[in-house]
Amino acid sequence: MLEELLDTDVPTAAPDTPVADVAAAMRETDADAVVVLDEDRPLGVVTPATLGRAVVAGEDLSTDVVADLLDGDPVTIRRVATRADLVAVFAREDAREAIVLDDADQYLGVVSFEDVLAAYGREFDALLDLVA
Repeated sequence: MLEELLDTDVPTAAPDTPVADVAAAMRETDADAVVVLDEDRPLGVVTPATLGRAVVAGEDLSTDVVADLLDGDPVTIRRVATRADLVAVFAREDAREAIVLDDADQYLGVVSFEDVLAAYGREFDALLDLVA
């Protein structure tokens, strides 16, 4: 299960939130992501990379709303999934974040690729300690 990796403190935004407000929230909270929710339904994740791609594409971040930055369906996974399932989702979707949902499709939080790497790294270190 993904609870040990789940970040529930990720800021959220409504689809009509100005991009500038989302960027400011990321700066102020030192957040790596903002989840865009339409009520409780996740629409996607905005990251610094998302903002950077918008700048490079010439988007007007002073007038655009955050929903304008989202493309396609969000990458989601159930909280009861395993880490192996999550790694498979990251590989299949070429994603760095996944939105974690409960059994009723309610938003719970986010798991990042870096979170998974850190968890596997801690386990690998523990194994090395056993043989040292």
